[in-house]
Amino acid sequence: MDDRTMVEYQYQHIYSTRNLTTSKDKYRRSLAENENLRQRMNRQIEDAKLFGIQGFCKDLLEVADILSRATESIPMTAVTDENPHLKGLYEGLKMTEAQLHKVFARHGLHKINPVDEKFNPNEHEALFEQAVDGKEPGTVALVTKIGYKLHSRTIRPALVGVVKAKS
Repeated sequence: MDDRTMVEYQYQHIYSTRNLTTSKDKYRRSLAENENLRQRMNRQIEDAKLFGIQGFCKDLLEVADILSRATESIPMTAVTDENPHLKGLYEGLKMTEAQLHKVFARHGLHKINPVDEKFNPNEHEALFEQAVDGKEPGTVALVTKIGYKLHSRTIRPALVGVVKAKS
């Protein structure tokens, strides 16, 4: 073997080593990319499982509100043994409302009733501000409509009145 052939072999060896290193790097990056994609897809699947019922829950919240208003509209003075039909209707409404809230809780839907809590724009929607004696400015004074969270996601903010600073 002459020197020229030896130099060519060394050059081919260096070239092959570089190609091998580049190929290994590309392979490792591809593996990392696939692992990241797998983890991202798993997170999206878990979110879909948790929040897939969000639209359905929003629709049921209106039903719960109507049921609550119906229950509140019945005067307690009229719910007596002398008026068995109204008493039965009232008890049925209360049982239905209680069962609906049990179903909500079982599926991770929880009420947001922030009276006397600090105003949180992620969970509350301020409708008005009002000066209230004895309450700290920025706290919720009145809740006009209960809010709801599905697991950790607010699906309906609580509609609130906030205490404002006295001027």
